[in-house]
Amino acid sequence: MPTVQSTSIFATAQDGAKSPDSITSGDNSIWVEYGDSAKSDGSAGSSTIVQYDLLGNAQNTYTLPGLADGLKVDPATGDVWALQNQDGNSTITLIDPATKQVSAPLSYAPPYTYGADSTRGYDDVAFVGQKVFLSYTNPANPGDPVVQQLANGTAPFGTLQTTDVLRFGDTGTNLVTGETNQPLPVTDPDSLKSMPNGSLILTSEAGKAFTIIANPGTTQQSASFVTLPAGSSSPDDVIMPTAASGMFFVSNQNDNNILAVKVDGLNTSDLYASVGTSVDQIDPMTGTVTPIVTGLNGAHGLLFMPAASGVPDVAALYQTLSQDFAQAFANLGVFTGQAGTSGAAGTTTNASAPSAASIISLIDGNASSALAGLLLVAKG
Repeated sequence: MPTVQSTSIFATAQDGAKSPDSITSGDNSIWVEYGDSAKSDGSAGSSTIVQYDLLGNAQNTYTLPGLADGLKVDPATGDVWALQNQDGNSTITLIDPATKQVSAPLSYAPPYTYGADSTRGYDDVAFVGQKVFLSYTNPANPGDPVVQQLANGTAPFGTLQTTDVLRFGDTGTNLVTGETNQPLPVTDPDSLKSMPNGSLILTSEAGKAFTIIANPGTTQQSASFVTLPAGSSSPDDVIMPTAASGMFFVSNQNDNNILAVKVDGLNTSDLYASVGTSVDQIDPMTGTVTPIVTGLNGAHGLLFMPAASGVPDVAALYQTLSQDFAQAFANLGVFTGQAGTSGAAGTTTNASAPSAASIISLIDGNASSALAGLLLVAKG
């Protein structure tokens, strides 16, 4: 049974931003999208994207037109993908964290339509190796795509071309009952995540269900699903953890903040979903739902960082600090002649001794990272 070890506010919306939703991470940063009441068809408003360090300090802020719902960091390139306007007139904008450059919005090729009659769009993006997959909203008729693969992979350009991966009306296996050839519950495609084994998991918000796509976009593709029990609230986001302990980051939308929840005892074969006022554990083979984090106020985006990267070990960090400082002061001794192999102290120097700048750099590298980790543990 998972246990919550601590809960704290990781970050609070600033400068008028509101309604935090999608949340992602990459290169020691956590990125959060604030909807700011923008229209989901792009007809009005703008969204705020904030880059935070691991301590919750805002590093950079970007403003994008329309509602930037889906937000992911591409692990191959480090670029941040923001999907805009999931209910019509969809585009993709890329942010380069290294240069802080923001691309022009990329549009989709026909048969996707723009204008007043545009009623479908793209909600989320997921990466599996060099492949890029998109969830496609508001299917109405059998055969309408609900998941597509993007041409050109992680280097999109020009007008975006797509191919269908999953369609409304496709069938799969009900994981709880074992029945095959069952209609997939994909009436309301929303969050799309990659799983540790390379599968995709699609959240159907109105359908209160999760569809798992194995070997997506290949001839070996197959689909299965689990539906939440009757009376459940609608899920927004879902993950399968890569470790038994770590940190959940939850967009607590109605309180306008991001929570950091330190957890232990997770089952790496179960799903964990943000569902209204809680984060729930879901056994995909039985459908059993167990609330893990409760008392939330509009849980939306969900991110998990394993303990190895998200919750550093204090003893290991202390050892890193000790070793770095010991080495630095030893180098100082050589540099000033205090540790010379011959001659009087203060008169013998080592011609190959490191410069003072390199010694400072040694202290400022791993040691500063260790201090940041210690602060993150303290904050958690």
